[in-house]
Amino acid sequence: MILTDIGEIGVHVNGVTYKLRPSLYAMSQLGTPTQIVETYALVMADVDDNKVKWLQFQDALFIVGVCCEQDIDDVFGYFNKSGKFARKLVPEKDIIQLARCLLKHGITGAQKPLPKKADEEPEYLTEFKASESVAIAMAHIGLSEEDAWNVTMTSLVSAMRAKFPPQKDESRGSRAPTKEQHESTMDWFDKIKARREKLH
Repeated sequence: MILTDIGEIGVHVNGVTYKLRPSLYAMSQLGTPTQIVETYALVMADVDDNKVKWLQFQDALFIVGVCCEQDIDDVFGYFNKSGKFARKLVPEKDIIQLARCLLKHGITGAQKPLPKKADEEPEYLTEFKASESVAIAMAHIGLSEEDAWNVTMTSLVSAMRAKFPPQKDESRGSRAPTKEQHESTMDWFDKIKARREKLH
């Protein structure tokens, strides 16, 4: 089953379905928190320079790869040992579009943004820490750690909005976690990790 509403994509080739799921775990495999944001910016950008386009495509192919548990080489192509790209069934431009969709559902969520207050400044993040979203899913939605790593950002945001709905006179839900509650959640998550590491 492919859950397109939360960002899953099914690619059907010769009777085989390749399931792409932009889970928090998959997003964490894109690099450091800073590298994830840089990758997002590059793949989402409209670029004209051919060298930059090539870098964009390489990142896009990597994104598709980390979002699929199956071997995708014979469908999407791959880079051989000499660094040359072996083109297969899916065109390069389609791979970039797939990667953009996966990133949107995996990092920002695909819901419509909530209305902002007139004096509210836009917020730009330089890091994407998947573990923080995992902690939120565990603490506020009650998911197990394994299930939390498997959610997409779209599904997490939907669940949080359902639990903390925005009020009519507010751009943000009055019951949504505060900064202090968020920091407390992260402390709780860090203690769980430390206890687990000590046991192992």
